[in-house]
Amino acid sequence: MAEMFDIDRINVGERLRAVDPDHVAVIADSIRQCGRVLQPVAITQTLAGDWMLVAGAHRLAAARLVGLKEIPVVIHEELNGLQAKMIEIDENLLRHELNPLDRAVFLAERKRIYEQMHPETKAGVAGAAAKHGSANDTMSFAKDAAEKIGLNPRSIERAVRIATRLSPDVRRNLIGTDLSKNQKELLLLAKQEPDAQIKIVDLILRENATVKSVKAAIEQTSGKPKVVADNNLQALKKLMDAWRHAPIAARRTFVRDLSEADQVLMRDLLDMAIPDTEEAA
Repeated sequence: MAEMFDIDRINVGERLRAVDPDHVAVIADSIRQCGRVLQPVAITQTLAGDWMLVAGAHRLAAARLVGLKEIPVVIHEELNGLQAKMIEIDENLLRHELNPLDRAVFLAERKRIYEQMHPETKAGVAGAAAKHGSANDTMSFAKDAAEKIGLNPRSIERAVRIATRLSPDVRRNLIGTDLSKNQKELLLLAKQEPDAQIKIVDLILRENATVKSVKAAIEQTSGKPKVVADNNLQALKKLMDAWRHAPIAARRTFVRDLSEADQVLMRDLLDMAIPDTEEAA
């Protein structure tokens, strides 16, 4: 239940993403027309007694810009830091139009927090447990995120791959550029070695640059793409070869003899294998 709250008592704190002045201006115009903030912000009280913003930084900034003294809030009781950050991330993913780079960064941070909150789902941990038949039916990060924010699990995994494989320096240099809005280009860039990423981005973003795409920059700097070695691809090839060459009877026996935990994992993977109809931006 929302209630009115003194704006000056709300501390914004450090945010995962900076407030966009243009977006604030749009919300401020809406507040002036409606006379109030339509969607409440979320706050929580710290152990020190301070009131901290959980979600709604753009709405709070717009209300202050308009000159409001109070704003509708929803108070979340006894939130820890991870829970508050998760709420902030999910609201941004749901409510604000993010470019592919921003979305990738948010999803990678969501994955990090989710695995802290659910350590049994972290890659390697769940796999080891499954081998011993003790893994529980905990949702994978991608499946959980898909249900919370409405994205395809494959799109989520692709976005996380972009954020985790781009070097921090490259991510910073890409903020606000056309490359940050092109998922296909970001995916190709993320496959390159860190040193190569820096050279590619510098070549594309330099003043009066004639190179406009990652592929063209790769060809100019090295002549061919240098892709980071991916052990998963090698393991996938071996697995696919073994499956394709096994007779039907052996495949049936393999599936039948899977542990209960592995069968759950197999169903989740089959759900994630649904063709992704989203076009790369």
